[in-house]
Amino acid sequence: MRELRAVTLSGYLRVAQATGLDGPQLLREFGLSPEVLSDPDARLPARAVIELIDRSVTLSGCENFGILLAEARSVASVGPFALLLERLPNPREMMLAAIDFQRHVTDLLLPRVEDVGGLCLFRLDLAPGFWSTPLLDQFAAMGYRILTTASGQTWQPERAHLVRPAPRDMAPWRRVFRCPIEFGSTFNGLSCQAEAALRRNPNADQEMAGHARRLLNLVPIEAAETLRDRVRRTLIPLLPSGRATIDQVARQLGMSRRNLQRRLDEEGQPFGAVLAALRTELASAYLINSAHPITTIAGLLGYASPSSFTRWFGTTFGMSPQTWRQAQGQAR
Repeated sequence: MRELRAVTLSGYLRVAQATGLDGPQLLREFGLSPEVLSDPDARLPARAVIELIDRSVTLSGCENFGILLAEARSVASVGPFALLLERLPNPREMMLAAIDFQRHVTDLLLPRVEDVGGLCLFRLDLAPGFWSTPLLDQFAAMGYRILTTASGQTWQPERAHLVRPAPRDMAPWRRVFRCPIEFGSTFNGLSCQAEAALRRNPNADQEMAGHARRLLNLVPIEAAETLRDRVRRTLIPLLPSGRATIDQVARQLGMSRRNLQRRLDEEGQPFGAVLAALRTELASAYLINSAHPITTIAGLLGYASPSSFTRWFGTTFGMSPQTWRQAQGQAR
């Protein structure tokens, strides 16, 4: 079962009150005790937290609920992980450490670093099946604050990227981000020039970073990833390039195609079923939470043409993507 640390909701009661909600009552409705928020490291069911936040957005009408939660959190809330980041030599090393130790913060976030045309992209995805726009807003804002703080405010991303459409009220976004924000982007995360990602951190200390790594490695990680989880995480960046094949995934996981297929079969999750489920979840998320045209979504899911995507979608959902998107919009 996926879990989130209670610190994800550390400012929930304050934000709920400010937006006219009965926070304690809503917490209890989703099986969460208000008292548990006093322990930031308590583990909460991710599904319950996401449904609580999404419901709070609906009831309050506050589309910026997620970023208000980020404002209510401190950078220190990520725990010992912050000690490591602030001693690393540059922002790129901080991003790579976020990948290595992300499960010490949350096992729902899937960060990765990509180099594209002279840019360094720090992409932030949620585990498939757990897409939540306000949660992504919070994670993007916290990622920005953590990296800029750890670098001693000597580094700023060139741009922040959000898949979601632009909100009507930009005030909280301007308070958090001191860089341009691209809404309606093809990914969630941050970008900067490749050379800027190597800018020296004035607080870097190799010995202290080594101590922090050893400290983090002493902290036990309770739930191990299944092979299915690893395959899904590997598939996400491969989809847009059309390289989401079992051979490519096996290569990236350091396994033979035959061994990968055998182990997935043992888990009752053949590769084709894992890929189809991932595409189904991402198609739903992009159609509901972004304003991307069908051609863009088709490309993000690895389809060579919008028509092939539309045929697959019709077979899977029983209607065209345009009709499905309209129906979801009317139901919200």
